[in-house]
Amino acid sequence: MKLDLYVPAVDDPPLIVYYHGGAWVFNTRDNAPELARYAEKWGMAIASVSYRLSEVPEDVELPSIDPENPTPRGVFPDHFVDAKAAVRWLRANAGEYGYDAERVAAWGASAGGHLASLVGVLDDVTDLAGEAYSEDELRKEVAPDESGAVQAVVNWYGVSDLTLTPGETGNPETLLIGGPKSENRARFEQASPVTHVSANDPPFLIMHGRADQVVPIKHSRVLYDALDKAGVDAIKYELHELNHVFAHGGIETIQSERVAMDLLAASPTPAQSVSETVHIEKGGAARVLTQGKPPAGPITIGQFLTRTIGDLACCDTEA
Repeated sequence: MKLDLYVPAVDDPPLIVYYHGGAWVFNTRDNAPELARYAEKWGMAIASVSYRLSEVPEDVELPSIDPENPTPRGVFPDHFVDAKAAVRWLRANAGEYGYDAERVAAWGASAGGHLASLVGVLDDVTDLAGEAYSEDELRKEVAPDESGAVQAVVNWYGVSDLTLTPGETGNPETLLIGGPKSENRARFEQASPVTHVSANDPPFLIMHGRADQVVPIKHSRVLYDALDKAGVDAIKYELHELNHVFAHGGIETIQSERVAMDLLAASPTPAQSVSETVHIEKGGAARVLTQGKPPAGPITIGQFLTRTIGDLACCDTEA
């Protein structure tokens, strides 16, 4: 697997690992916002990483599959194995490329949002092992001695609970898991980020359109509620009239993630609702995840990352 790495001209910046969307079937790591631009803007290194895509049987017809896409294919947990391997490889090579391996965030959109969230709630790829997935399926062949944990997660309209999906033959989630939900209930549950939420998880920033026709907003709501119940700090932005990939119209207007940030930050500002859950231990202070709740967009994401993995991560405790 390969990745594209953008390192800003600052000393020892934190690192963001970006996972692209595409229903776990389509696209490549090129399907991303202007990561070089945001690496410079936020003063953080960003790596857009490849992961194995889902196998598509010959009898399943899906639109827009690029026959020249060089990405290898497999069945879950292959996608997750690669997602965690990328974090470990980047940690192992931090000295060569010049970023801080101790301050890492996962950011993903749609299918990539699912993987970024799963990376966030499971510190090690082997934590997924159990009745549904064997240890053999979760072997660490890349930088096995490095940590796969991250310190923050940005989730754009990702699938959080696969049991909420139709799970019918030929759907993206069945291609991901390798079979329909009716025959693979345990695998659907264990591949869902919401299943693994715990009090030890890193803070989350979630952004999702209420009019999403591809991944219903219920996925972000159940994830946010689970994080709140577990005592994990999180912010959720609901964009009232926006569709998948923050499109401003029907399903025919959905474009690639290359334009997602511009659509999110378009003028006039889309109507949006913001929910935040911050948990304070006895005698402690509140963590400030953003300052003043700016509208969803690069300012909000930059503030969240600064206060979780950036220069203010250790000391910004004032409201």
